[in-house]
Amino acid sequence: MKLTKKKLEQLITEEYVRRVADEGKPTNYPEYADKLTAIAKDDYPQARELADALDEPLDIEFDSANMKTMSIDKKAQVEDHYLHIDFLMEDHVSSLTEEPDKQEAYIFAQRKGLNPQETYNSLMRNYKRLMLSPVNQPKTEVEQRREIEKILGVDLRPNWMKRSHYN
Repeated sequence: MKLTKKKLEQLITEEYVRRVADEGKPTNYPEYADKLTAIAKDDYPQARELADALDEPLDIEFDSANMKTMSIDKKAQVEDHYLHIDFLMEDHVSSLTEEPDKQEAYIFAQRKGLNPQETYNSLMRNYKRLMLSPVNQPKTEVEQRREIEKILGVDLRPNWMKRSHYN
């Protein structure tokens, strides 16, 4: 294969990103990698389904010229969090996982000398961020049982599920 200058530039600028679920996953069928990437350009859901069926990582090609950068304002997140904690400490909510009431936010903002709408928006941003964090996701029955078993140091499974020393 003759490598032209144009082909070399294309190879250098070609960029791929791997799905988060596939990070660190080994490639078992390298012959399918290019085909899956090509399918992902046109029909991502189908490529994802095929990659999952083959237990292969899916590399997605993207054009860096059309890439958008988004900044995350950490300072604003911290300010939202501290404001939410103040809101909690003044007994406007019983916990950080309780949705802030608009009327309570108005009273809180008036007392602090803040803009009521901005205060409510800040409280809701932090509330939503907390609710979407993995820590607050509901646990399955199995995960709850394993957590209790770990704390108590016992096996709560029925006897027929336990391995005996005879096996």
